[in-house]
Amino acid sequence: MSCLSLPVSIPMVLFDLVGTILTPAVPVGETYAAMAARHGLRVPPEAIAQRFPLVLSRYRCRPRATVPSDGEDRAYWREILFETLSPEIDSWPGNREALVEELYGHYGGGNAWRLYPEVRGVLRALRKKGVRLGILSNWDRRAHGVLSDLGLREFFSVILLSAELGAAKPDPYLYRLVSQRIGLPAASLFLVGDDVENDGTAPRACGFGSWVCRRPERTLEMLPLLSANGVLS
Repeated sequence: MSCLSLPVSIPMVLFDLVGTILTPAVPVGETYAAMAARHGLRVPPEAIAQRFPLVLSRYRCRPRATVPSDGEDRAYWREILFETLSPEIDSWPGNREALVEELYGHYGGGNAWRLYPEVRGVLRALRKKGVRLGILSNWDRRAHGVLSDLGLREFFSVILLSAELGAAKPDPYLYRLVSQRIGLPAASLFLVGDDVENDGTAPRACGFGSWVCRRPERTLEMLPLLSANGVLS
């Protein structure tokens, strides 16, 4: 096993959000199906659960021109919703925009999410070590409210969101922009996330340190920065 040695003291650690710190409180398939049913659209939750990750993967690498900078990313999620609910929604005569608004609003509240069990303890431990903490996520302005609702806002000195920066992971421009916004060189930034490319290879290619969790076998409790020697396996 190869190891990459890291300085014991990292000026700033940036965390991804979904899949790293938090996850939907109820499976997406069940939530989408229940809300669609309230609007009169019937789609099996099992079908949604199967389609959603496939649709999301097709939107994975967003051209910079399609990423907003005003924090509002409703159009992006509208397209994902419509593709996920296709073909059932294609000939549905109901109010599509009302369904979009309900789902978009739902995931902007803390009740839609749950923290992974170790998160608070890990954040407290890093803060106790004097490590500055931040967020770097491919999300929109709703993240601010979610973090506040979950009682996490106090941990982070900076929250950087793709829809407020005008670029998304894994675009190299984003990582350079993050370094500029924070005012630290890339070598002083360390990204923790769950995506091998977005949170691992892409930021490392731009000079960041990084560590990728792989749940359930590799959780945040195994983060090397929590140990005394700061070694990344």
